[in-house]
Amino acid sequence: MRDKSICKVLIMRVASRCNLNCTYCYMYNVGDESFKSQPKFMSIDTVDKVIEQVGLHCETNDLKTFEFIFHGGEPMLISKEFYKYFVAQAKEKLPIQTKLFFAIQTNGILLSEEWCKVFSELKIEIGISIDGYEESHDKYRINHSGNGSFHSVMQGFKVASESAYLHKIPGVLSVINIQSDAEKFFYFLKEYKVQLIDFLLPDCSYEKLPLGYADGINDRTLYADWLIILFDLWFSDNTNGPQIIFFEQLVKIIIGIDEGFEYIGNRKAEFLTIETDGSIEVTGSFKVCGDGFTKKGYNIHTHTLEESLEDDLAQRYINGHDNLCSKCQACPIVEVCGGGFVAHRYSKHNGFDNPSVYCLDLMKLITHVQNKVLDYLPIEFVEESELTYLSFEELKYNNI
Repeated sequence: MRDKSICKVLIMRVASRCNLNCTYCYMYNVGDESFKSQPKFMSIDTVDKVIEQVGLHCETNDLKTFEFIFHGGEPMLISKEFYKYFVAQAKEKLPIQTKLFFAIQTNGILLSEEWCKVFSELKIEIGISIDGYEESHDKYRINHSGNGSFHSVMQGFKVASESAYLHKIPGVLSVINIQSDAEKFFYFLKEYKVQLIDFLLPDCSYEKLPLGYADGINDRTLYADWLIILFDLWFSDNTNGPQIIFFEQLVKIIIGIDEGFEYIGNRKAEFLTIETDGSIEVTGSFKVCGDGFTKKGYNIHTHTLEESLEDDLAQRYINGHDNLCSKCQACPIVEVCGGGFVAHRYSKHNGFDNPSVYCLDLMKLITHVQNKVLDYLPIEFVEESELTYLSFEELKYNNI
């Protein structure tokens, strides 16, 4: 009997349109056209139904915490009054024993002191999508005229960083661009005093291979090579450098603390997405698997969160580090990588029964990080934990 699935985070896709046109965006530019049939903005009726269903879910499962992440499209295209209403209703109607958290992921272009005041009053944490220094960022994060967005985004970042209403610099989310200079990227983070950053691998599958892998994925490690340069700079940095979540998770998993997420580790996912029309879906990255792939017929107006969690695709996502292909199960580092992100394993031929398209990248990065960490750990801890140095070339040879 499988464990009951629980949702502890809702990604609220409150706007299905955007003021940018990022070329890699899973919403608009990977072949999924479903956004065209959705309302541009989430209605108050849908908000009310979300709060009602979340309340039932929290009570049923005695949840101590619950988080809402406002997303898009661009979530700041909707009004300030929307957020005031949403947070007020959540605080009023959700169980008093459930501690609530709110966050927004924005491209930052519309950030102003007035918006900062609203987010401060509502205790909504801000995350801004920035893909590094100007040339790196503007490679893919363009507007609808085809022009780069770097200066507009960094103006928003500056406003939020210096706001009288906010007490910390916004976190940053970056999609890895292997055409950029990893060292230059690191010093860009330090120059702008970025305190916290997380990285995303470009959303890809066997039907849409990553940049640089168009003729196949065997023997290439372009993403690992980029990340290793960044990791070494970060790991050896003795100043007050940025907190890089992906690297911190990786180091912790290696030494036995599984705080991984979708990409690595073996924890279950606890996220669902609500689209502007109330559709309940898995995370948007699965849109790379095909047009309408995330559309499973569940809607907050007609279904409970429990019902949507039992859907086959939801179960595949929630248990993304289970039911791995035979190659993954036999791999010595599977307890660290967890098979990678499940959407990255998809092919029309085998479904999800494949290694990640980033398999060798994860293997090379993990072996490098583990060996680096071992050099710094006390001998007693290494012996007790039974950690050993790893050879990427040997693992790769045995895995091919």
